[in-house]
Parts: sequence; C-alpha cells; structure tokens
Amino acid sequence: MSQADTNALSCSFCRKSQDSVSKLITSPMNYPRAYICDECIAVCATILEEDLDRTAHASGTPVAHPLHAHPLAPSLLAAVERWIRRESLGGDAAQELAELRSVAVQMMGE
Repeated sequence: MSQADTNALSCSFCRKSQDSVSKLITSPMNYPRAYICDECIAVCATILEEDLDRTAHASGTPVAHPLHAHPLAPSLLAAVERWIRRESLGGDAAQELAELRSVAVQMMGE
C-alpha cells in the first residue's frame, strides 16, 4: 500500500473512498474522527423517513404530501387525469398538457 493509499479518506460506514463519492462529510470532533458520504446520508434519510411514515400510520395520523393542502391541488389532479386519459387513447394531448402546465405554473407562482 502506498503512502497516498493510507492517507485517502473514506466513509466510515460503507468504506468508499472520497474519490468515489460526491461528498464526504467529517465529524465535528477530532477524536474519534468519522466520515460519512452523501450516499450513506441518503440511505439514512430514507430509513428515518420510513420510520416517521410508519409511526404516523400506526398512530392513525394521516400522512399527506403538503401539496394536497394547496387550493389548486384538485385542479392539478383533474388536469393530470384528463392528460393521461387523452394520452392513453392515443389522441393529441397537447391541449391537456398545456392546461396541466398552466395549473402547475400557477401553483409555483403562489
């Protein structure tokens, strides 16, 4: 093993080197120094999100996306439905897609 190999930093979880991941984050303390890569962080975030969903489901609390509460959500979903229906029938769905885009732009503008 060369000197460069022994000095290469790697994720303390998956052992991937800093050169094979997008981001390697270090612990705030020097001892013991630990590193975690962006890929392991994504896995951890997924696990935590699933735990939150499971806990909310078990408690009877409905888990809904924040967009469901948006006042234009019903219009958006109706436009999606019309677009999918037209597409599935093989018709020209340009008008439906334009309507869908219009509603989405309105939602983003608020």
